[in-house]
Amino acid sequence: MRRGSGSSVLLTINLTLALAAGQALAQRSAPPSSGTLEEVTVTAQRRSENLQDVPLAVSSFSAAALNAQQMTETLYIAREVPNFIASNNVGQASANVYYIRGLGQTQSFPTFEPQVGTYVDDIYIGRQNANNLSLFGVDQLQVLRGPQGTLFGRNSTGGAIVVSLEKPATALGGGIEAGYGAYGRVSVRGSIDAPISDQLRTRFSAFGINDDGFVHNATTGEKMNKTRDWGVREAIEFVPAGSKIDWNLSFDFSDNNAANVLNQPGLWLGIKPYDDRFSLSGFSQNGGALAPFLSGDKAARGQGVDVRSWGAMSNIRIGFDSGVLNVITGYRGMKQMTAVDFPDLFLGFPTAPLVPFDQNSYGQFTLAQELKSSEYTQEFKWTGEAGTRLKYTAGVFYLYETNNNEFGAVVNFGPLCFLFIPNCFLPSLPFPIGDQKTVNDTRSSAIYAQGDYKLTDALTLTVGGRFTHEEKSVTAAAVTAGSGFTTADIVAAGYKTDLTANEFTPRVALEYKADPNLMFFASATRGFQGGGWNGLAFKASPPAPIATVFNDFAPETVWSYELGMRSETSDHRVRLNVTAFYEDVSKYQLLSDNAAANQFVTNNAADLNAYGLEAELAWRPLDHLTLSVNLGFLDAKYHNPSAIVLQQQASCRAGTGGCGSGIVDAAGNLATPSDTPHSTGSLRASYDWLVGDFTVTTNVGVQRVGEQNVGTEGSPAGVNQPVTTFDAALGLKPNSMPLTFTAECRNCAKKDWGTAYLFGYKYYNVPGVWDVRVSYKF
Repeated sequence: MRRGSGSSVLLTINLTLALAAGQALAQRSAPPSSGTLEEVTVTAQRRSENLQDVPLAVSSFSAAALNAQQMTETLYIAREVPNFIASNNVGQASANVYYIRGLGQTQSFPTFEPQVGTYVDDIYIGRQNANNLSLFGVDQLQVLRGPQGTLFGRNSTGGAIVVSLEKPATALGGGIEAGYGAYGRVSVRGSIDAPISDQLRTRFSAFGINDDGFVHNATTGEKMNKTRDWGVREAIEFVPAGSKIDWNLSFDFSDNNAANVLNQPGLWLGIKPYDDRFSLSGFSQNGGALAPFLSGDKAARGQGVDVRSWGAMSNIRIGFDSGVLNVITGYRGMKQMTAVDFPDLFLGFPTAPLVPFDQNSYGQFTLAQELKSSEYTQEFKWTGEAGTRLKYTAGVFYLYETNNNEFGAVVNFGPLCFLFIPNCFLPSLPFPIGDQKTVNDTRSSAIYAQGDYKLTDALTLTVGGRFTHEEKSVTAAAVTAGSGFTTADIVAAGYKTDLTANEFTPRVALEYKADPNLMFFASATRGFQGGGWNGLAFKASPPAPIATVFNDFAPETVWSYELGMRSETSDHRVRLNVTAFYEDVSKYQLLSDNAAANQFVTNNAADLNAYGLEAELAWRPLDHLTLSVNLGFLDAKYHNPSAIVLQQQASCRAGTGGCGSGIVDAAGNLATPSDTPHSTGSLRASYDWLVGDFTVTTNVGVQRVGEQNVGTEGSPAGVNQPVTTFDAALGLKPNSMPLTFTAECRNCAKKDWGTAYLFGYKYYNVPGVWDVRVSYKF
């Protein structure tokens, strides 16, 4: 079913066959024989609590819910979470663009960081390049909406995705699953739990995925946007006899080959030549065309993206009479090789995919990259209680990350010649505009604490704060003389190569428990996003009309204010949670136009205000029927634009350029923020019943996203009209055998909608797919 495992961070591939556990509601619904909703336990405040007692906006999904709702990778979570938009990044299917409450980042370059943090077993995943996690062997997934700056730290101004993996079992067992689906997709996954003793338990997991791709290249005849993916993971749990120690270790490796190359649905030259998507790019997947222009391994790359990832995690939990100490250590390594053809960006003149300009073997604007990244994190976390009224969490955290990035680009200037030369019609005039190397490091250290104090039996005050000290540095060099800029060039242009930030991110909340099943809360929370550089910049000689642009930008900060209600009926059949919010964002890191460089760059382009409402309903009207509804409403606007944006607006209104670029629309006004539909929502029904010796489970979901613009500049061409999709699943389980048969479709009506708007062309969603699977547990 899944187009791509999509993650170079396959800590999440702990491949137990949770599907056999049954189909259920996103809120950990009860077994078929029960008529009540099961209690949901979350760790949104870095300790285990009942969801109904947490003064935060949290959506929680169990393993059964993830499988029932076909959420095989984090790309698809947004369908079931209010005010959450997710899509593959342009060019790269292993990287996701996340927007929560209007805050997100479209760039996956190493000098940028995402506004929505991702955590797997308490380990922070720093690179957006690797955040499309495969949701195999997951015990629980939580989406925390709004800034999480106190307990989760930097880079969570929009929110956080928190994944908890299943631990090794205490008994020998395991499972295997095989599937076949749309576009020739073949998938196999399995795991085995093999306890060595009562004190030492292990689990080994592995998977492989292969499909033919859903894009037909009309120029090369190749199938594109295919998946070649495999991975392994070993998990170990050590519990010494007679002690209060629990030590969890894991090691993983994955190789993910999945691109998101520009492709189009529908008609081409007035006809529909292919059943699904098509591309006209002449840049082949075989490689070799870039060799005359670029150097290193990236020059031999054909069109595609290959991400290899490896890592290790250690979490030592030590119990004391007064609390629990966790010593959490993580390491992530990643190597990404990329060569992708994009639409032309020069002079604001889009030329792809047009015949014949995009059909040359170099592509239109082909970016090639070799990125090596490593990250080390260390945390000491203490969770305790003081008397009967105070519960608290405190800790220290350290992160070191380094990125070694070599990149270059080849652009086809053929389409531009007829702008200057009469009767000129050159389909191909390739020219390299850079062969560049940058190294950037981050060191971040923090101390944090948060406590809940019961003022009365019904009233609880939460107070917390985190102080973060962050240091970043960058160096640059040309791979070959004259092919790129240097550190000296950056300094000479007036930009910083060292950034330092000291940020305090407090949280205050007041919670009132009206009765055991009804709670109200109010909160104020601050978060911040680390600063960085506009690293995707080139220095080139004529005819390329580009100057060196490598500006630095400051941290982005946000204050978020929430009012919420958590309620449940006394018979535990209906659960309704509602949150209203207002957020005030300063120095939002956005694309803005730099007229001097004739390109747009990422900078602190404006501030943003947003407010909205979120509601999540779970209802069990019958013992075997579960219904769920989530609704989100959002209104977001830019204000207080930067000096660069003000200059761009003035130029646009004077008729001298700058219109419809960056965050300025065609009339010179600030555009509506991208990926901020006024409404999102979903409705899901799950029903199971006995038919002879079989348990039959059906699961049907409907999702709707209101009108939104997926381009930053507010162009009408980047607008998506409201779209409604549905998915369905049918499961059949013989009660006398540990088998499960499943047939599913996602986006069953095969709707197409834009996920990004870049240089005059939309990138589109993953098309509708289907699959059939059989799983066996032992």
